[in-house]
Amino acid sequence: MPDNKNIYEVKNLKNFPKSAIIIPAILIFLIVGMKSMIVTIDSGEIGVPILFGKVQEYTLSEGINVIIPFIKVVKFPTRVQQYTMSSAFAEGKVRGDDSITIKTKNGLNVGIDMTIWYYIDKAKAFSIYREIAKNYGEIEPKILRPSTRTILRDVAVNFTVQDLYTEKREEFTSIITSQLKAIMAGKHLLLDRVLIRKIILPKSVEEAISIKMQTKQRSEEMEYKKQIATKEAEIREIEAIGLSKAQGIINSTLTPNYIQFKAIEVYKQLVNSKNTTFIVMPTSSKGSGIPLILNADTKNSSK
Repeated sequence: MPDNKNIYEVKNLKNFPKSAIIIPAILIFLIVGMKSMIVTIDSGEIGVPILFGKVQEYTLSEGINVIIPFIKVVKFPTRVQQYTMSSAFAEGKVRGDDSITIKTKNGLNVGIDMTIWYYIDKAKAFSIYREIAKNYGEIEPKILRPSTRTILRDVAVNFTVQDLYTEKREEFTSIITSQLKAIMAGKHLLLDRVLIRKIILPKSVEEAISIKMQTKQRSEEMEYKKQIATKEAEIREIEAIGLSKAQGIINSTLTPNYIQFKAIEVYKQLVNSKNTTFIVMPTSSKGSGIPLILNADTKNSSK
């Protein structure tokens, strides 16, 4: 015998209005649909729309963007990015020694630490997704890293170790920058700057260069001391010439009569002194010249 309670519930369910179910369902669908139609692109990013796996040939700029439902948006950074390959353990994108080993013109293996600054071509962001990388994380290992290491090794064979420590280092960096810029432009990436941060030499070469630099420094110090000594000698010579000229002028003006006249002026001053006894004696056969003056205490003189 059927349960009267269950029969009653079924009858009430049949009488329940369908609109009470359909309307909330429609509202939920609209809310979810509207939410999927709005996407926010942060500052310093650009969005690439993908519809059912097909890349749309336009981009979404920063801010709120309204899109059609079912579109997937992949974001790429538009700010300048930095990629470092370094021998220091935690300095670059790859942990451990990630320096680039090159062979120079004179056959020596040299390590290079370098940093690259770059950014994507915003107008071609959809082409980057379609042709190169499905996200930003794939750009550096697929394009930047292998291209840079290959160019460095190709260019290095035209330079010696000594070139990398002289004015030719700028030429070396300039060639690398030019070639890398061309390759990256073909991949819709824009190069900002290349920096050769460190050159790691073999120990024997580093020691030889250190000795050479020390020898050069000592040579420069000796040259500097030589210049100082030369200048000092010139100064002493000039002073001697000046002194000789001064003595010549004095000798030409100091006649015996002039000297005796000056001595008489001194005698006049000594006459007024109570404690001075002096004796004037001629110092030449003619009775002229500089007198001999003896100063003595009056009391001792009386004794």
